[in-house]
Amino acid sequence: MRKDQNGFTLIEILVAITILGIIMLMNTQLMQNLLQGSARQNAIVTTQFETALGLELMRTDIENAGFGLADDINGIIYTEADAASVPAFQYNDAPTNVPRALVHSNDGSTGAPAAQHYIANSDYLVIKSPAVGENGAAKKWTYITPTAIHVWDAVNTNNDMDMETNPVNHMIVIKPRTQVGEAAKLIKSTTTPPFAVHYPASFGSLNTDFIPVGVGERYIAYGVNRDASVELRMPFNRADYYVRQRATSNDNPNCAPGTGTLVKATVDHNGGGLTEMPLITCVANMQVIFRLDTNGDGIPDTTVGSTPALPALSAMQIKEQVKEVRVYILAHEGPRDNGYTLPATSRLVTVGDTAALGRSVDLLSDVVGNATWANYRWKVYTLFVKPRSFY
Repeated sequence: MRKDQNGFTLIEILVAITILGIIMLMNTQLMQNLLQGSARQNAIVTTQFETALGLELMRTDIENAGFGLADDINGIIYTEADAASVPAFQYNDAPTNVPRALVHSNDGSTGAPAAQHYIANSDYLVIKSPAVGENGAAKKWTYITPTAIHVWDAVNTNNDMDMETNPVNHMIVIKPRTQVGEAAKLIKSTTTPPFAVHYPASFGSLNTDFIPVGVGERYIAYGVNRDASVELRMPFNRADYYVRQRATSNDNPNCAPGTGTLVKATVDHNGGGLTEMPLITCVANMQVIFRLDTNGDGIPDTTVGSTPALPALSAMQIKEQVKEVRVYILAHEGPRDNGYTLPATSRLVTVGDTAALGRSVDLLSDVVGNATWANYRWKVYTLFVKPRSFY
């Protein structure tokens, strides 16, 4: 009896396996491309989220520039950044000058040791106000009358603004400006330093620390620092914004070579050094521009930036003339993408209102070691802020 001869030959099986292998290889490559694209998109979204948070913190600090800052320091001597903190030290107003709410430099690397790796030609911005500190006392305030210290109602939405006795907050007291041309005056304390006291348990203890409050006057107390073991160096907090280069090539390897991190550095009351907080990574440049009202009509009529920098205005002139602060930050989104090449027509980027006011950056030649910069997706982030406490 003849057997059934149905089936596949060896050649047919080999052909089928080859075709299946090709299909699997194509699917693998497709899957790899999908995974790489997804990872790249996730990195871009993460960068956008982190950048938004950093910009929001910077915006809040610029809005609070000058908040709780005296126009008349009443002959008081104070200190700011320690001499070893370079270039931060060169932006001090201490020991006897009235502190300026904003201080600006065109090049944060000027005067700094090369080992500190500040990005050259990137601006340095200093903001002074009790509210820019990163501690539990900053941004809190209350007011004082001849007979009492105001205590916020527990159910009031401003309850977070109240001082605390545990842990003890350091505060300064200011006689506020009540009319045009008047100066907000820092009140002297009988303690050391002569401009700050711990938040008192009663009005009586406050009245013994300060020159007696005049009849009918209302004074404002601003929280500065909550560490009871550290006396204040200055009657405010100070935040410096600048771009620092990465310490090593392994420090955030997703960033293009030659880029850095925008940081907020607060001046420590204990020692005068800087405590850095990284905000935005992969930054190539930052420029700051100011809109000024020089004739007192309330309308900005002058714009200053890199040429020239913020003029050598007095503390009062800064509060009266600066109407808007504009910040421009050049950074890239996501890691290097070898499948993307920056168009030659996009290599020149203006960081600022104009190249004259800010800086023109050539993405393909401005930074040493930037042969791969064409494989990054660059973006200029902008921030327009009006300081709320200026006159």
